[in-house]
Amino acid sequence: MSIIHYLNARAVQAFEANEVPVELAKFTPSDRPDLADFQCNGAFQAAKALRKNPREIAAAIQEHLATDPAFEEVTVAGPGFINVRLTNEFLSKKLQQLDFENVIDEGEKPETMIFDYGGPNIAKPLHVGHLRSAVIGDAVKRIARSLGHKVIADVHLGDWGTPMGMLIAEMEHRNPDWPYFSENETSFPTESPIKVDNLNKLYPEAAKHFKEDKDFADRARAITAELQAGRAGYRALWQHFVNTSLTTVKKDFAALDVNFDLWLGESHADVVMPAMLADLKEKGLAVESEGALVIHVAREDDDFEFPPLILEKTGGGVTYGTTDLATIYQRVNLEKKIDRIVYIVDQRQSLHFKQVFRAAALAGYIDEDKLEHLGFGTVNGKDGKPFKTREGGVMRLAELLQMARDEVANKMGIVGKDDESLINMAESIAMAAVKYGDLSTQRLSDYIFDTEAFVKLEGKTGPYIQYAAVRVQSLIDKAADKDLKPSADIHLETAEERSLAMLLLDYPVVLKRAHDRRMPSDICEHVYNIAQAYSRFYQNCPVMTADSKEQSESRLALSQLARKDIVASMDKLGIEIPDRMVTFGDSD
Repeated sequence: MSIIHYLNARAVQAFEANEVPVELAKFTPSDRPDLADFQCNGAFQAAKALRKNPREIAAAIQEHLATDPAFEEVTVAGPGFINVRLTNEFLSKKLQQLDFENVIDEGEKPETMIFDYGGPNIAKPLHVGHLRSAVIGDAVKRIARSLGHKVIADVHLGDWGTPMGMLIAEMEHRNPDWPYFSENETSFPTESPIKVDNLNKLYPEAAKHFKEDKDFADRARAITAELQAGRAGYRALWQHFVNTSLTTVKKDFAALDVNFDLWLGESHADVVMPAMLADLKEKGLAVESEGALVIHVAREDDDFEFPPLILEKTGGGVTYGTTDLATIYQRVNLEKKIDRIVYIVDQRQSLHFKQVFRAAALAGYIDEDKLEHLGFGTVNGKDGKPFKTREGGVMRLAELLQMARDEVANKMGIVGKDDESLINMAESIAMAAVKYGDLSTQRLSDYIFDTEAFVKLEGKTGPYIQYAAVRVQSLIDKAADKDLKPSADIHLETAEERSLAMLLLDYPVVLKRAHDRRMPSDICEHVYNIAQAYSRFYQNCPVMTADSKEQSESRLALSQLARKDIVASMDKLGIEIPDRMVTFGDSD
């Protein structure tokens, strides 16, 4: 049980004993940590309803709480605020019980959740826009799993819309004699006729052709409809596109240590599309409008004209909205019980998801509050505009990551060296810099991608946190050489020790808050505070040269907990701690 849960449980008892509404029995960290550890404003909030003086209510609750030996001091301040200071003995006992692996909250009902993130498009390399979806999605997944939820991660490939028809049309335009374009052909090559580099070049050329040539665009749309209807040659060529693209996509995600349980695409829902459309028509939800099939999802209280969700376009072919709705239908009705589906996609897609969520709720597939869209801001360059290459094009994710690697290699002075351990260290530091730089930004905010700032060994950076953990482990190793080991008991004697202890004990609360808010930045803030508090502790509380062996081993135990916290917190962010690190500029 976390400290805040313990405090709230004791507050409920005190409020009940004094006939004060228990929903007000909540402690929060004190606004004045110099005066108290926690405060409760419930007595002040209850005063009007109870028609009593708030200080009188608070005094009665104070008297009840003061009997608990965990409280060093319980006071009433101002117009009825209850302040509590915990004993060092109670904090020490809680530190001994602290578990960074098993943090399942009491009373928390585990859910089966699907996290839909990554969202790469077939035939296009991952670009800077995919970074946030990947690292935020991976982090919220890790956080949820650590709290006991069953999470299924699905990459949800973009592989079924007009861009696929556009690519096939371009291939047909260039190679009309290929067997894929013959209506009567049923046998096709097993090897792809196009390699990944050529496929990546083909996409922008096909897009340009689509934009500039109306006849080509019409042909691409017709091919899209035929592909979705099951034409064999188009399906075979499309499968080549998918297989070829996935090789590079998986490599890029692997570089970020971002993993998925399912590598399914929009196309996966194709098998349930007829049944879903029939169901929507039977329920009177799918109706014709200007030649298209739509679901009207507008509500009376909408403050703007809310567009319908288009299921089938005029002339045939389904939309992204159709495949997203069919995917929900498939996930909820035909697979294992799903309690919640969470989409980690650019904030600019918010209207699309509102349409899909409303449609799913109207159809009775899942309650709207069980569908979440976690939007996020953009990754910008130093000019404050969306990150581009020097030539003005979209920056590939692989190029972005290489920028971070190059910056770290330069800082470490290992450019051109062939030392595998240093290369691996640089890779770990570079990925920590990129991920922490992204995740430390509040999810909905834009941020500037600055490799020079991200790789620093001081300040709020991933490498700084890594370095802090490595230094703590080095201290523990040196202590072991002197026959000193972390004690089973921790004695808090100084303000720095107590401050560090309070932050460590906040770990389960931070983890739960980060999950509830879907904000990995909460963990980034916590782990940075731990590293800072440990630095102050180390500077003011000698470990190896303490006054006694008992004191040294107590401080070693506190150090060990600090490292465990950093490792566990960074793991939730998908960041590893290397075995060692060199000071930048010194690779010896």
